[in-house]
Amino acid sequence: MNNRMNKEELIELINSLNLDNSDYCVLSSSSLVIREIYPDAGDLDLAVNKSGFEKLKKSYNLFKKDNGWYIVNEKVECVIDENEVLMREEYDSCSLQNINNYYNYLKGSNREKDKLRISLVEDYINKNS
Repeated sequence: MNNRMNKEELIELINSLNLDNSDYCVLSSSSLVIREIYPDAGDLDLAVNKSGFEKLKKSYNLFKKDNGWYIVNEKVECVIDENEVLMREEYDSCSLQNINNYYNYLKGSNREKDKLRISLVEDYINKNS
């Protein structure tokens, strides 16, 4: 059974959270899936501002993890990060992590899955700059 989500499924999941675009941005592989750089994502990671966090708290029983992130539900996690949300980019009616911020994160990461994404993001930036 494949629990990974494609672009349409991710957008549907984002819309189901009932957040304003100004309250969140999609992070990591999900932002790549929505930009059609990557085929699918296993979960949805969001940066939210205080307003977005309060909206999620009203609708979901958030569980704080040791790393400062919150589990929203079985498919969604969030972290409060005002700066990331302020620097978001609009794409297909979604708020996405700034691609240059994500690229810089990837370059500094030691995780193998992140290293594999560097060239994909480089190609995207070069084609869209």
